[in-house]
Parts: sequence; C-alpha cells; structure tokens
Amino acid sequence: MFNRIKNRVLTAVSPDVLAIPAAGHSTSSPNKTSNRNLPDKFTYARPPFLQLMTQDELKASADHNVRPIIVPRDIAIMPFCTGYAECVNSGKSEWNEDQAAFHRHILSHPSKQYPDLPYIYFGTFDGHAGYGAALAASNQFHYILHEKLVDVIDMLMPAVTFAAPAPSFPHPMTFQRSVSKDELIIGALESAFIEMDALLAEDRDKYRNAGGCTALVTLFIFGKMFVANAGDSRAVLCQRMSKKVFKMHSNSVIPNSVERELNSRDGEEASDSEMHIFPISFSHDHTPDTERPRLMSTGKLNPTLMGGAYVAMEYAKRPMFKDLGQRVLYRQGSMKGWAYKTLTADDLRMPIVTGEGKRSRLLGTIGVTRGFGDHDLRALGSGLPIKPFLSPHPEVNYRDLSKVISIPSDNNEDGDYGILVMATDGLWDVADIESVSNTVFKTLNKYPTEKHRYTMVAQELVAKSRGRVNESNHWRLAHSKAAATVDDISVFVIPVVQYYKEYCLWEKQCAENFDKPANGMSSESSTEEVEIEITSDVNELQPNAVETVEGVEIGETIIDK
Repeated sequence: MFNRIKNRVLTAVSPDVLAIPAAGHSTSSPNKTSNRNLPDKFTYARPPFLQLMTQDELKASADHNVRPIIVPRDIAIMPFCTGYAECVNSGKSEWNEDQAAFHRHILSHPSKQYPDLPYIYFGTFDGHAGYGAALAASNQFHYILHEKLVDVIDMLMPAVTFAAPAPSFPHPMTFQRSVSKDELIIGALESAFIEMDALLAEDRDKYRNAGGCTALVTLFIFGKMFVANAGDSRAVLCQRMSKKVFKMHSNSVIPNSVERELNSRDGEEASDSEMHIFPISFSHDHTPDTERPRLMSTGKLNPTLMGGAYVAMEYAKRPMFKDLGQRVLYRQGSMKGWAYKTLTADDLRMPIVTGEGKRSRLLGTIGVTRGFGDHDLRALGSGLPIKPFLSPHPEVNYRDLSKVISIPSDNNEDGDYGILVMATDGLWDVADIESVSNTVFKTLNKYPTEKHRYTMVAQELVAKSRGRVNESNHWRLAHSKAAATVDDISVFVIPVVQYYKEYCLWEKQCAENFDKPANGMSSESSTEEVEIEITSDVNELQPNAVETVEGVEIGETIIDK
C-alpha cells in the first residue's frame, strides 16, 4: 500500500506540455459517463521523446486527412538509436489513442556491495474508449515496475556473476522451493501489470474515465530480453541467419514457445551463403476468439456474471428457433472437442463470444480480453459489467542473449540477435509477421551504416500499413486495392544486439571494478573472456541527413533534417 501511495505522489504531475482540450470517449464502448466533469490526471500529449511541444504540432500530428508519419526529432534520445514511428487513425477518434514510452533505470542495492544494475524498458499502450488509460500507463507503469524490481533486489543482486551460472535465490531454507532470478523478473512484470490495473480502478472516481488499453512491454535486464503482453499489440523478433548458423540453432537456448517455429524450418534447402529471413513471435494476441476457452470457463463457473442474457457455449452451427429439440454439436468451458446436446430455449441466448478472428467480440461489445482499465465498461444491450471477464495478466516470454550464436565474420549481428518490432494492432491488421521481417531487412540493407537506419525501418513499416488515400478519401495499400489500416499505428524497432553489447561492457567493468573471479579464474582471465564476447564496440555510425522513405510524399513526414 505504501508503494502504491508513493507511486501516485510521484506521478501526480502531468507531463510538461501545452494543455489541450480533452478528447471525448468513443461511444462504441459504453463506459460510465458520470465522471465527465472530473479532471484529467494527465494532460494529453504524444510521447515525450517525439518533442511535440506546441499545440500546433499536436494538432498537426492528429490530422486525420493527411495522417502524417511522426518520428523523433532527435534519435540520440532513444537507446541504441532505436527506431520509432507513429501515425494517427483516419477518424475513429479525435486524438491518437496509442501511447509509447521508454525509460533507462538503475537498480542500486542499499549496501553498495553489488554493482548498480542498469535496465531498459519499452512500452506501447493502445487505448480504446478514450486515451486516458494508455496515457496513464505510459506515465506510471515504469514506476510500478521499478518498485517491483526493488522489492526483490536482495535476491537479484547476489545472483550477479560474470563467468559462472547464477544460483537460484532464495535458499531452500527460506522457502520450500528455490526461485530463479528469471522467475523473479517475470513475477515483477506480472505483478506490475496487475497493480497498474488496480491503480486505474482506484483513480476512476477521482479523474476522468480512462477507458482501457492494451499493454505490450519489453524489459532488457541481466543480458536478457523479457516481453510481456496483454492484448492484441504484438512483439516479433525479426531474424536473418545463414544456413550454416541456422542449422546450429539447436545448440542455443530459445524460449519453448518459439522453438517449434525454428524446428519447422529445418527442412529448407539453401546454400551456406544464403540468408534466411524468419520471424519469431514473442507475444500472442488476446482476443475473444483466442481466449474463448478461458472466457467460457469463467461464465460456466460464474453464471451470475452472465445475468441470464448469455450462454457459455459455442456451437458448430448457429442454432435457430426452429432447431429447438434437435441435437446440435456444442462445446462449453475449456472443452477442446465437440459433443451433441438437445437444444433448449436457454441455449438460444447470445453466446459469451461471438464472431471469429479480429471480428470476435466479448459480450457483443469489446474485441480484446486483456489489458488495463475498462472497469466501468458495460455490455451493449444487457448493460452487464464486462470487467470480470477481462484480465490484466500478461503473457511473458524471454530470451537469454548470451546463448545467441553469432559469427563475427558473417557481419550479421542484427540478424543473429534479431530486430524486435513492437507495434500496436494498427500495423498487424494489414501486415503479417513475414512481410514485416522482409521489410525490416530490406530497409536495413538500403541504409547499411546510417545512424538513423532503425528509424527509417519504423517509418517504412508505418507508411506501408497506412497506405495512401485515393480520390474517394479511402486509405488503400500502395501496391494493391486492399484497404489500409484506419487505426492508430505505433511502432518500435529495437536493435537487440546493441543492448547486448552495452550489457557486455557493463559486465566487463563490473568484473574489473568489483574483482569477482569465478570458477577459480583470476579476474584478468574473466575479463579476457568478456572481451572475446564483445569483439568490437558498437560501430561508429556517420550522421547523415534523414531521408524520406520511398513511397512517402515530401511534407507528409515530420522528421528531423
């Protein structure tokens, strides 16, 4: 409770940007409206690293007719020259309801017996029914996450070693089972998600109704990459490997959830010099369709939540009144198979989940099932609260970057370690992970040494998904007649290897400064091993003028020259 109070005090001040009128909430999601006269907790703004400081710039960024692609004015602000680009929707809401954030933090042990531990966090938050929840999460989540990491600092810090595997903490004498450092970090992410959601619940009677938002967070710490997702934003690791390294992947440690994707590609034929481009999903969408078993189980176990208006069943064929008394195929709860039942009048009530894929809806109202907020959201028609079916609990995947196989002579660090693309569903609505991976490496090849190359990748991804407006004022993809996305788009493009190089340098400095030999080696031999790992520092990149991506008209892009 003390941490939560402290967090609210720390973040009570709005971002230092020009105030603009608050946007109204979307009428498509019927949240409680009695709090419209309450103040906003945070003044609307775009992410601070974009440096849009005036009202004119904010209005220009939300021009639904032009839909300008916005990138950071100063890419040096971003860690590792990470790329970022965003684009407003085509008129769904007054303002861009996506938000994004990154923060560098340091964990310091009070005893000073251990080196300060730096970590980096990136977050994307896709708002709905207003920008409030996404804006609050972008301003507050990193404080909550930091507190969760501080809570376990005593168990994290003793695990810092530089040449030997870290032991599990705490000792079995403390608890009945040992807990690994990875489990502590995953737990910090999970509990931070839950507390962020609880904070929005506490604030809803004090501040303007925040609506809700999805949340996608990446945490780089201890030489590892942790990705936590709740909602339908998506993180994809785009990789490119030579056939020789590709065949050696079984020697590396890969998250169980993605190892099958690599194994399924072993049969591909190619020469040793050919480069394979392949994506690995580090998150999965949480929609009524993908979470149908959980939602139906919730309804079946708690029938009062359905208020007699819904049924926790799924049918192979939509039942009609004329089918009463007939045998129909159904499944309910967590059933994976199908069975027969005799159709009754109660079975004709609306199912908890309707539709399929992106068109699926929970209680006929909302298309995402995890995230923050939506505490006052009620179902269309029935007016029943939807929050009991929603969850802030994230799915967490991680990768140990020290296990990545990279051959310096291949000059393929970006491909071996991967480029992490974090994006809201505005991108994924019209792009698949394979096309995104191809675009990433095609654009990087076009700009092989430029410092802003990752920004150009982000800009290209947004430009392709946004498309172009035609004579009828409809947005269409550039190379087809298919509809482009009409949603907000936000994209991070993160060069993972740059973080790992930075971590190795920190590890080397710690080995020297704290003189902690491991496995009987001297501190000199331990340091030498680290030097082999980081054969070269980050390449010196020559600053070039930022250019507009091919296919994006001059004047459509706000970008530093």
